[in-house]
Amino acid sequence: MQYRTALAHFGLLAGLVLGAAGTLSARDWDDEWRGRDYQRQDPRHDYRDLRADYAQVSAMRADIARDRARLNEDIRCGREAAAARDAADLARDQRALENQLRDIRHNQRDIDRDEQRFQRWR
Repeated sequence: MQYRTALAHFGLLAGLVLGAAGTLSARDWDDEWRGRDYQRQDPRHDYRDLRADYAQVSAMRADIARDRARLNEDIRCGREAAAARDAADLARDQRALENQLRDIRHNQRDIDRDEQRFQRWR
């Protein structure tokens, strides 16, 4: 009786392992078939992302210019608390701009890499 229970548990465990293994191998095959970076092979996605990033950079630069003008006005009028808030806002916007410019450089590098790969296969 003990052997029968142990054999039943072993059979159940083996069935679960084989079922999971089949699923995992199908997932691996799908990734290998399409390639892990299949989205990078489509340059339209990269160009669309790059256009959106440039639009956002333009809006950020306009916001930074407004923040600088407001900061200069607060300094000129002697409003120290408002000037401190404006300086913090300006610093935050400049960090966001730098991050966005870094993203643009990465997207441009991806586009260049994709074009080089395409040229090799031509």
